[in-house]
Amino acid sequence: MMRLRVLRSPPPPSPEELEPGTERPARPTPPWRRLARVPSLREIREGLRRNTGLKLVSLVLAFFLWFAINVSERDAEIDINIPVTTQRLSSDLIVVEKKPVKPVSVTVRGPRTILEGVDGRRMRLVVDLTQATAGETRKVELNADLLKPELPRRLKAVRFDPGTATVRVARLLRRNVPVKVAVEGDPPLGYTITAAARPTEVEVTGPAKKVEAMGEIKTEPINVTALTQSATREVPLVWAGDFMRLGLSRVVVTLAVKEIMMSRDFARVEVEALHSDGGRVRLKPAQVDLTLVGPMRLLEPLRLEPGTATVDTAGLTTGTHDVPVVVNVADPLKVGRIEPDKVTVEIKGPEKGPEGR
Repeated sequence: MMRLRVLRSPPPPSPEELEPGTERPARPTPPWRRLARVPSLREIREGLRRNTGLKLVSLVLAFFLWFAINVSERDAEIDINIPVTTQRLSSDLIVVEKKPVKPVSVTVRGPRTILEGVDGRRMRLVVDLTQATAGETRKVELNADLLKPELPRRLKAVRFDPGTATVRVARLLRRNVPVKVAVEGDPPLGYTITAAARPTEVEVTGPAKKVEAMGEIKTEPINVTALTQSATREVPLVWAGDFMRLGLSRVVVTLAVKEIMMSRDFARVEVEALHSDGGRVRLKPAQVDLTLVGPMRLLEPLRLEPGTATVDTAGLTTGTHDVPVVVNVADPLKVGRIEPDKVTVEIKGPEKGPEGR
């Protein structure tokens, strides 16, 4: 095996070995003296001139490090609005009252950097109703244990406003309730409207007392003031109330429109003689009574014009004749009665002049 010689620095020469006039070399300054030594102003200036850019970068990094530790990590507070919800309620029960209705204001304290990452929109104050019974009113003190999801470890919920929540529970009931079509306004004159919903019943779910007291569920009002023809519409159901749920939100409504038929009497209607020769024709009686049948929308405002009732005298000779009365009305009006249905037509002969006397 080859051995390596240890290199050692030669020992300092003794005073006897120094040549006359030669100074003894200075020994290295001990570390503790270098630390205790105060640098001169000149040395400080020279130190600042060396690596100026690196020193500025180091200064900036040191500032940001100080800011992150002393400012960003300093505790702060924020207020978050968090709603109250319930869980694990039995399927045959329902919540009929929950206070507060509005979200609870929760004050959270912790490092600012962590607070900025809290998403209040995802958070809930959850009240466990596993042991709840029908008719029970439960009052719960709000605290951080009810927060879902939980706050990060370094954050703390320090205040709840309001500090309590009240929940009331009732028995749940499901029942089919008849649907009633609500009609708004009156149909036009002479029309009648029949409304029917499909389906005729809707399942209602809610607190037992409210469901048992509900006799019907109405539709939103349908305006029929201008409806003259049958129609089918999809109509929403009205709001059933708090904590009530409907099996359907809309129903199909059929509106059947029918005209109202009626009869109307017209007394002393003048009879007009057609194809008469001036004053040679005389009618007995000159008036008749009529009964017309038809839609109300036409008969109610009807005013008979001259010439509605007539007799035809064409081809009749001098003398008296029984001629049927003809009533002229347009469809869909019909003649129900003419009294009398015939009149006597008297036709006079030509007048005699002085020569014929």
